Amino acid sequence: MTKSREYSQQVHNESGYILQFPNIGDAKELVQNMPPNPYAESAMQLFPLGTRLIRGSQEWQYCKAAAVALATLGTPIQSAAAIHAEADDDIVVGAASAIGDYTVTLTSTANLAAAPLTTKDGFKDGYLIVNDEAGEGQMYKIKSHEAASGTSNFVVTLYDPLTVALTVASQVGLHQNECANVIASAAVVTGVFIGINLIAITASYYFWAQCHGPAPVNAHAAVAKGTGVIIGTTAAKGDPEAANSVDADGATEMLIGYPMTPGVADTEKFMVYLIW
Repeated sequence: MTKSREYSQQVHNESGYILQFPNIGDAKELVQNMPPNPYAESAMQLFPLGTRLIRGSQEWQYCKAAAVALATLGTPIQSAAAIHAEADDDIVVGAASAIGDYTVTLTSTANLAAAPLTTKDGFKDGYLIVNDEAGEGQMYKIKSHEAASGTSNFVVTLYDPLTVALTVASQVGLHQNECANVIASAAVVTGVFIGINLIAITASYYFWAQCHGPAPVNAHAAVAKGTGVIIGTTAAKGDPEAANSVDADGATEMLIGYPMTPGVADTEKFMVYLIW
């Protein structure tokens, strides 16, 4: 038994797109607006975050922008950085949870008590991973949670039940949904690649980020065919413009695809076959 609904059938529509929805808590959460339009944004959420939109070889993910606009078309976009390094791992479990429980009690810290974790359900549809001690190796999607405050305990409710019991010695990490509060990729990538925007995106608006197939991407420098396309940069390159563009393949950056047309110069667009 779980507290989630999953949809095994793809949803087809007359516009030629296929929609693939993530698991949700209840049918009423299956917000959707037909037909989907990857060239539109909205202030209101129209689909569950992480919904996949497919047309031929092209795919998009439904996202919410962070409180910073994405003005440049073709910007490589990444998931939100952790609210603090303490969120990644070793969060203290405030009370034991048994096998089959849907809730985990965690102890907040001054560093964890930051937005959006300080807002009830701010990490909804994100992830909890048990990184050490009893229950290590489990990972679950977050259905809801209480707001983290100071050094108090707060309860996280999961979509699926625990398969291994947790003790007060267990340690966990929290991560936002990868499509929530997305930002332009940084010169040092602090999240995972999500996609590129086909239109200018207003701060805090919902939109479709293209993540797979042929896409127009903002170049940072000349990129030859036959090389990889990456986001991020090494300290040796040290170019801040890499935060809104891509460059040729390197050893320490994140590969996102391969050029279909050559990248000619900084800020010019070129075609990339995204592989995310």
